[in-house]
Order: sequence, then structure tokens, then C-alpha cells
Amino acid sequence: MRKKCVSIGGQAVIEGVMMRGKRSMATAVRDENGNIVIESQYLKPAEEKSFLFRAPFLRGIFSFFGTMVSGVRTLMRSGEVFDGEAEPSKAEKWFAKTFKVDVFSVIMAISVVIGIALSVGLFFFLPQLITTGLISLFKINAQANVGVQIGMNFLEGFIRMLIFIGYIALTSAMKDIKRVYMYHGAEHKTISCYEHDLELTVENAQKMTTVHDRCGTTFMFITMVVSVLIFSLTGWSGQLWVRFLIRLALIPVVSGVSYEVLKFLAKFDNPLVRALKAPGLLLQKLTTRQPDDSMVEVAIAAFKTVLAMDEDPNLPEQKFDTKLLKRKVEEELVQSGVSKERAKEIICIGMGVPQEEYEYVSHIKHSRAQLMLSAAKGEMTDEELAKKAVELNIKAEEAKKANEKALKEREEFEEKVKGNNKASETSKESEEKETESLTEADKEADKDADKDGDTDK
Repeated sequence: MRKKCVSIGGQAVIEGVMMRGKRSMATAVRDENGNIVIESQYLKPAEEKSFLFRAPFLRGIFSFFGTMVSGVRTLMRSGEVFDGEAEPSKAEKWFAKTFKVDVFSVIMAISVVIGIALSVGLFFFLPQLITTGLISLFKINAQANVGVQIGMNFLEGFIRMLIFIGYIALTSAMKDIKRVYMYHGAEHKTISCYEHDLELTVENAQKMTTVHDRCGTTFMFITMVVSVLIFSLTGWSGQLWVRFLIRLALIPVVSGVSYEVLKFLAKFDNPLVRALKAPGLLLQKLTTRQPDDSMVEVAIAAFKTVLAMDEDPNLPEQKFDTKLLKRKVEEELVQSGVSKERAKEIICIGMGVPQEEYEYVSHIKHSRAQLMLSAAKGEMTDEELAKKAVELNIKAEEAKKANEKALKEREEFEEKVKGNNKASETSKESEEKETESLTEADKEADKDADKDGDTDK
């Protein structure tokens, strides 16, 4: 039985976990050096948003599309930390330069479009195509009556579920996806640990199950069931493209209704509700894996960041320290027209380190790499580069100290609250014992008074 409820949810990303609360979100990723890096930001609470974002059914539509875009963005950011920023293609560079937009935004937009297209094709068009093929093969009159039309829609929904389960099973066999599923398990364990009122430690979290009833996998299963019911109301048109367009148009309706169903089921815990949730929970056996301790550590880091930011809006936001390998930066500088020795010199100036420490530099932030490239092209002098390096070093150190101070103050505050609670409990226990002692003394006095006949009776 859970002792507390939390509104924090999450998502597994590349080598990390994203946690999202009421007022903030944070993504923790373990980089190539084994360090946990965090990116966090404040969000606008639901109660401060427009009525459209809070209205029943409409909120599910906005949540569905917002989560999809946010999920893609977070995945790409985590990949940028782990693998380093990939070199944009010539087409992406041209598009970014022509339309004056950031390359990252272009990549994200393309990824979202491709992702939606693949999802629509796999989970909407393909099931209809297979169902239509079966109708033709067995010479079924799909227009015979309403019952047959509903049956065809249920058959299509069943095929869609089989494709969905098969898709999950196949992707879980891939090494990289398997690690994402392990981080998914770490996310669930961390949230469950907090909900069970246990201290957020790796040891406590590992005692929890990888299955959670608020998981997106459960939502996806509910969505498929709801889609079958809603699509059944549209009949069964003889033309494939008509049915396809109708289903696309009904996606917002399906997502809105599914969201409300999930919210409704979350309010109850009885045999019927558990039975309705069971298939989704069973699917989580495929989408989650047992994580190792290092993965749970990452999930806890993200969760604690959101927990602190939700309670204290004065904590600073953080950005990923995304970096490139020094070798890549050096190669790019040489390609710009400078010698290898000059490239090494520019790197040392840009990092603010003496040249004898060049070998100790392993990674370089993207922003610094751009400054170094400007110096190599003659767009910036060595003096200007050195001055900028000093400023960046100072800002980085100040930001680090400010964050450490804020987190320390938060920990001290929590310890103080715990101490006050313990003192209050001790005081309450003492009062109860004192009251019990007085009650016993009163009883003895009453007995003595009865013996002496000195009573009010």
C-alpha cells in the first residue's frame, strides 16, 4: 500500500532518465566519462495555463501531442550528451542558413515528422491493409450488417494490438533499446521508492518492482482499446483511404478519451480496476528491464532535482555540458586552414590552460569549440579568445558553486524539518506518558477517597 502519492512522472532516454513534475523537469544522463550530468528547467503549472489545457478531454489532446514533442526533444538532447553533437548534413546546414533556424530545431522537426509518419503507417494503415486483405481472402461481406461492421473494426483493433506487441518484443532484443528499457525500469523503481515513503537510495529503489500503473505503456494499451470502441462507431467503409482518413481525424478524440479513462482508473483500486489495468501492466514486462545500480543512481538524480525545483522555485536551471571530443575539434581547426601545432595552441588558449596541459584535455564544450574556430579563421584574436575563456571559466565555477550551495541549503532545510518532526513526536510521547501517569494517580486518589468516604457521591 502506497503511503504517499506523487505527480512526478518520467521517461527513459539514451543513457539516462527524464523526470517531470508540476513545475519543473530534469533529465539526468551518464556521459562518456561516467559522470552524471543534468539539464533542468521550470515549467508552467497546469493551473496557470489556459482553460483549454485543463478542460476534460481537451487536456488529454494537448498532453498527448505535447508529450510526444517533448519526448523527442529530450531523447535528442540525451543523445547529444552521450555521443557528442553529430555533424549536420549539408542539407540541414543549407536549410538552417536559408530559413534562419537552429540546426537542432530542424533535426527535431524532421524526426517528429518521420516518427509520426512511421507510427501512422505501422499502427493505422498496416492493420487496415491486413484486415482488408483478410476480408477479400475469405470473401466476407463487410457491409452485410452493423454487427459484421463492428466485427471488422474489432478484428482491425486486434491486429493493431498484435503489431504493437510484436514491435515492442522485436525492439527489446536490440542492445541499445534494451538499455533504454533498463533505464525505464530504473525510472519506475525510483518513483515507487518515493511513493512507498522510503529514503531515495539505490538499495531501497532496487527493492521495488519495475512495473508501475502510471506508465505510458499502460496508457498506450488503453488508447488502443478506446480506439477500437470509437472506430467501431464509424462503420466500415468499403474504401481503404476513407477509413484511413477517418481514423486519422479521430486520433485527437481517441487520445482525449483515453486520458480521461486513465485519470478515472487512477482514482480507484479494486478488483475490477486492477483487471482493466492488468494487460497494460503485463506489457510493461516487455518495456522495462531490471536496471543496474548505476542506472538507478541516474534516475534518483533526476527525481531529486525535480523534487527540489518543484518545492523551491529559486533553484537555478541547469544545462547539459554537451561536449565534443578534443580530437574532433582539432580536426575541424586544421580543416579551417591552421597547422596542427596552431590548433593545439588555440585549444589551450580557448580552454584557459597552459600548453603543457594539452594532453589532459579530453572534451571541449560546443560553445568553446565555436570560439576556437573563430580564432582559427581570424575572426577573433588570441587575446579576445583568452579573455572569453577566463569569463567562461569564472561563470562555470560560479554556477557550480551556486548550485552546490542551493542543494546544500535544501538538504539542511530537510534535515531541520526532520529534526523538528522528531522533536514534536518525542514531545507528544512525553505528554501522553505524563497524562497516563496523572490518570493513574487520579485513580489511586479516587480509591483512597472512596475508602475514607470523602467523595461527591
